[in-house]
Amino acid sequence: MSTDGDAALARLLHSLVRDLLGWLSEHPDDRVDAKAVVSIRRSIDWVIERLPAEQRHRLATGDPDPASLETVTGLLVDLVWWLDTCDDDEVDPDVAVKLLESGLADVDALSDGQRQRLLEVLDQLAKSEQHDGRRYKLRCFPFEMGLVDDEPDDEEPPVHEWVPPEARATGSAPAG
Repeated sequence: MSTDGDAALARLLHSLVRDLLGWLSEHPDDRVDAKAVVSIRRSIDWVIERLPAEQRHRLATGDPDPASLETVTGLLVDLVWWLDTCDDDEVDPDVAVKLLESGLADVDALSDGQRQRLLEVLDQLAKSEQHDGRRYKLRCFPFEMGLVDDEPDDEEPPVHEWVPPEARATGSAPAG
């Protein structure tokens, strides 16, 4: 995929992450715990703050550059991972399913080229991921989101709950 194609895919995925977070914030407190949403937003912001200034600026203005593709792909996977594993008192399961279905519809609408590029990026991220749980999620994401038909045969790690990226980076999170 071209540089312009990577930028367009990054824009779509970043928009999806923003939309999912926005929809979470719109639900009443008895369905979505506002503190949980603040926590996931804080983790996403933590990742973005580690980007070079120009990439951060372009993400903030809604025009991510091609170099942001891996980051926004990782953010989408983290958000889906969090929704999959958060407690029912953080996000009502019905809300989580609706959000995941919405995300699935957006991923399903990607062009064949975008889908292929997303698969490549997910594979690159999985190969370099040190955290067992996140690596597992990166490998399963294509199947869960309907990008591929076959579920990976990776062994599920003993612990697969979402771990904030800041905890993964400092090594304070269990490896898997």
